[in-house]
Amino acid sequence: MKYWIIYITVILLSMKVEILSAAESQIATRLNLFIEGGDISIDFVKSELKCVNYVRTRQDADVYLMVTSQTDGENTSYELFFIGNNQFNRLTDTLKYSLKSYSTEDEKSATFLRFIKIGLIRYMSHTNQISEIEVNLGTDSISHDSIVESDKWKAWVFNINGNASFNREHSSMIGEYNFSITGNRTTEEMKIDFGASTGSGINEYYSNEGTITSATTSKSIYGQYIKSIDQHWSAGLFSGTGSSSYSNEKFHFSVAPAFEYNLFPYSQCQRKLFTITWYIANNYYDYLKTTLYEKSNENLIQNRLNISLKTIQPWGSVQFSMSASHYFNDYSKNHLSFYSNTDLHIFKGLYLNLNVGYEIVHDQINLEKGSESQEELLLHRKEIATSYLFMFNTGVTYSFGSKFNNVVNQRINGGY
Repeated sequence: MKYWIIYITVILLSMKVEILSAAESQIATRLNLFIEGGDISIDFVKSELKCVNYVRTRQDADVYLMVTSQTDGENTSYELFFIGNNQFNRLTDTLKYSLKSYSTEDEKSATFLRFIKIGLIRYMSHTNQISEIEVNLGTDSISHDSIVESDKWKAWVFNINGNASFNREHSSMIGEYNFSITGNRTTEEMKIDFGASTGSGINEYYSNEGTITSATTSKSIYGQYIKSIDQHWSAGLFSGTGSSSYSNEKFHFSVAPAFEYNLFPYSQCQRKLFTITWYIANNYYDYLKTTLYEKSNENLIQNRLNISLKTIQPWGSVQFSMSASHYFNDYSKNHLSFYSNTDLHIFKGLYLNLNVGYEIVHDQINLEKGSESQEELLLHRKEIATSYLFMFNTGVTYSFGSKFNNVVNQRINGGY
């Protein structure tokens, strides 16, 4: 009897080894895919597209898929950059598509999945998986006019937003509300934006010495028109008006024409952008209280130059911007700012994130005359004098272990 048990055990172990070998062989013949970027759930792709291996780093991938998206009014444009690695080192491709900004998550995911499949065909056709490819192209002839929908809104998109919050405990009460409405119309030739907002907030703090109350209010209306000139040049007109207790402004109005030059064609803006933008603004201010410079109102001409560089590459992404401005009546009233955001893939599994910002501030013409109270300094409910602003944060991520990441398991996903 024991010989039969040994015999059956050997057979079962052999079958297990064969099954494991077959599974490993199947994994080995698949494409290794790494997906990065975009706003689509990667778990959805993993659960629906199981003919590839999903790896944790781009260095392990045969195909590195970098996804970028950009929303302009009614539409969100997506670009899928397929970058070959290993045996596909020189094989690259780019696919583009757009969806309505109000598309459901299901519509976004289904379209994303379809374009991934289309992009991967080029790579799978060079592997043993070519026998698994099936192509089904529609043959019905449909006129262009029959598929173009009539847009009663003429590409206009509107958003209405309102929110309120209230929090009270034994020693404090905090309440605020905000309301805004915006409109946008975007075409290849031009972009129009406008909006209006209002908001108010109040903080109260209770102690044995009494109650400290701080409140802010703000209102604003803005509009902008941007015209496409060619693949490198754009022109715009910006205007805004409003009031802000935080900024000591009873009323302000500004109008600013602008010109922008992009070193790269705007068609490549989702991968690389290098823009130089020049503004000349006329600003009128009517202050709530007399300023440090003994002004109750004034009209000033401001000159501003912005430089922005953005690139997204397989090794990571970098975005850098610099802005410089001054008032023509007094060049000492100026402002200089630098900001950078860097996300680097140092080597396999190691990622470095670095964000730095610095501003040199010499243009706080709106500051209220007089010294700030201790309550105002602590609550920061009005603008306080400063000569600089600095921001810095960084982080390092290192991931190691199995290079495959094919399984999706959402059980008790919220943790504890």
